[in-house]
Amino acid sequence: MHHDIKQYSDQLKQLLDCTSDIHLKLVQKGLLLYRQQLVYNKKTSLTTITAKVQDVTPVQVTLELTNPAASRCSCPLDGICRHQLALFFSAYSEEGSVFEWIQEWKKKDKSNQVLQTLKKGSDLLKEKQQIEEHGVDAWLTRFRQAFQGIDAGNEYILEVTCKNKYRSLIEYAPVEREWKPLYQLFTAYESIKIVNHICSDQQIRTFKRFFDLMLDEADEALKTLTVSAAPFAFDSYLSYLREDCIFLLKEPTFYDFELIELYQSLWTFLFKQTIWRKLEWQQLSDLQKEHVGKRIKIGWIHLCILCGYDETAIEEIQSHGPDIAYFASSWLKYLSEQKGQNRFYLYINTISAFIPNYLENVEEYDRYAFIRSFFQLINEGNLAEQNPILLEKIYTLCLPHTYYQYSDYLFTKEKYKEWVELQQYKGIELELIDRSRLEALAKQQPQLLMPLYHEAIDLSIAGRSRDSYKKAVKYLKKLRTLYKKQKNSDVWDRFFEYLLTKTKRLRAFHEECKRGKLIHDEE
Repeated sequence: MHHDIKQYSDQLKQLLDCTSDIHLKLVQKGLLLYRQQLVYNKKTSLTTITAKVQDVTPVQVTLELTNPAASRCSCPLDGICRHQLALFFSAYSEEGSVFEWIQEWKKKDKSNQVLQTLKKGSDLLKEKQQIEEHGVDAWLTRFRQAFQGIDAGNEYILEVTCKNKYRSLIEYAPVEREWKPLYQLFTAYESIKIVNHICSDQQIRTFKRFFDLMLDEADEALKTLTVSAAPFAFDSYLSYLREDCIFLLKEPTFYDFELIELYQSLWTFLFKQTIWRKLEWQQLSDLQKEHVGKRIKIGWIHLCILCGYDETAIEEIQSHGPDIAYFASSWLKYLSEQKGQNRFYLYINTISAFIPNYLENVEEYDRYAFIRSFFQLINEGNLAEQNPILLEKIYTLCLPHTYYQYSDYLFTKEKYKEWVELQQYKGIELELIDRSRLEALAKQQPQLLMPLYHEAIDLSIAGRSRDSYKKAVKYLKKLRTLYKKQKNSDVWDRFFEYLLTKTKRLRAFHEECKRGKLIHDEE
């Protein structure tokens, strides 16, 4: 099969012209389908490879390994199509590098490139038309045209339509590698703007998944864009985004959190120059005088933090409501990556005060998701070493949601008294507490365990059943051992005598005490 794929590959390179925009886009679309893992049910024979490719509708593809031109696809296009290329890349990836294949294909016929520098007038006109496909205005026109005429009557079908529109736009990304993330960011940003307008007009509140998808796409693009310095050719595009993104704070929306999150990401990761941030901060300061809105306020606090205006930011955070905790993740993540832990701890201390009220107003799943995310951001391990007082404060503020973390922390730090008090606060049944911890504490500070056993005995007796009485006897034996270890057998005797008197009408309990040899041992 290796030889057949190599032969097919070589012939395919001859059939596809790397200098043709049509062929470049064809290869790009086939590569996209392959990378999205939309090739399935692949079967091979001596001379063919067949498979299905999931596009807008699934298609059946057959590659003729001895003659690529004779390959077939059930789609309506004639000749080599994106589905055939997707199947080829899928098959070729098992034998070699698809990336290297594309690079080699692009380099072929370099001698022809010299001749291409001598252009006819008609060629220059075509080139001008191609150039017009790029640029901020050209991109914006393409995005807006793509969403024109969609049916907003059924919001559930509409969401699928909008996602498909986004995916189809991505297929037109520039071939150059450095331009792709910028195009992806632009496409996600403009899709959010267009769909937000549709949702506002149609009173649609069910598009959260679409906005989350666009945020993920924008985040992926930003991660790639910020790895290296942007080329000068990006200046007009970045200038547009920088000036236009105030839209995310001003326009009516049902998706406040999502729009704020995109605004924060743009100013945190893309627009890093101090002068840009200070100008934006001033713009938001002036805007607050005209508009009193949550998004503008949050954006302004975000710029305060980025500009280092900590005193102003802290004062504003303290005057805000509990939902400020939701927006804290991006701030804490940014601060944790900066030099100077004191700044980080200052904001943690301020924001943590809002967490209890915030948790009271969200669903249970969201509570635990927030707690997990929050403690990942603050790095419990580092905080335990560098600022344990602050960590304990956060643990206690967030109880009962932080019970397990706080319990582990207290036991590891050998704060046994506080650990026992936490078990009592939580009301954990004794049999559910880690036995190894109970045994360790019984050896080191047995007196601290006694309140737990007393409470467990009372609860078990109150159960008024044979099983609960048996459990009470088990705990009584443990408690007797603890008293004896402390040489307080006389105290045990008085306690047990009082207990028998108190429960004299509970015959079943007394019977279990006899079976457990508690009464017999005392007689």
